Amino acid sequence: MKKLFCLLLILNLAFSSTVYVKIPKGASASSVSRILKENKIINSELKFKLLVKVFNKEHTFIPGRIKLNPDTSYLKIIDQLQNPQNVVHAKVTIPEGYNLFQIDDLLVKKELISKGAFYAFATNRDQFLPLLKSIPELYNEPEITKLEGFLFPDTYMIDYDMTIEEMVHAMLMCFKNKALPAYELSKQNGTLPRRNGTPLKLYNIISLASIVEEETTTANERAMVAGVFLNRMNRNMTLGSCPTIHYARKLEGLPRVVDLSFTDTRIENAYNTYIYSGLPPTPISNPGIASIEAALNPGKHNYLFFVSNKDGTHHFSRTEREHINWTKKYYHE
Repeated sequence: MKKLFCLLLILNLAFSSTVYVKIPKGASASSVSRILKENKIINSELKFKLLVKVFNKEHTFIPGRIKLNPDTSYLKIIDQLQNPQNVVHAKVTIPEGYNLFQIDDLLVKKELISKGAFYAFATNRDQFLPLLKSIPELYNEPEITKLEGFLFPDTYMIDYDMTIEEMVHAMLMCFKNKALPAYELSKQNGTLPRRNGTPLKLYNIISLASIVEEETTTANERAMVAGVFLNRMNRNMTLGSCPTIHYARKLEGLPRVVDLSFTDTRIENAYNTYIYSGLPPTPISNPGIASIEAALNPGKHNYLFFVSNKDGTHHFSRTEREHINWTKKYYHE
């Protein structure tokens, strides 16, 4: 009985063996045969190249990460390498509120890039600017020094041979198709939120939305939070947003802390909205559509402050005294 079981196990392993190889774009039969030999899929590079030539298949190798069953003939291996159904895609889900650092880390874990490569591209204006030509509101915006905020959080199927430029382009097109229409509709209807009488530009809307995204995950609070920050801007108050401090600390190479101290809020960095007025130089994350809608339609109220209730919701206050009292209640009881 044990012998039969072992035999079945061996047969199962033999029939289910699958390997993955990465074929570069434009790879020749010689380079493909070398890759296969290095991965111990074939024994003879010469035999492989001869068969490719005889059957006139030199220029039909599909680039990317290819799934192969190596336990078959050379001809069937060639057929597998030229079948689009064998291309393996990486499913990458970028959560709402991820920043460039986090997206870079995610792509590294998926074995799509080397660490820091995505961040380097997305913060190099000379490299990414040509990709913005189809989005004039961004292409003509001199303040955009990096793509933080405009790489739309969504699920992407990414080929393993895809370049970083192609990945960024896909994310920008998703932003154009899913987020830009909401801004254009508000602009067309004349309902864009205003700061001291001037309508906020797309760049400002996304900056505000990125802060809203980081401040609350409660759906019915997003517009209220956006309204608080708009009220503060219209009174020339600093925004005093903790997520901007976390972002500033990340830029400075400092570790994330759960509870910020008063000293933390004094960090000398342009993203520190406790000491610098107005919105930060760029968005601090890539917001989802709900936060973008909230930034486009901020709540109309007189609140200027809010504090966490420690249950995912917030208490909103009109005066500093009221805010201080509620802060003491939640954090000093």
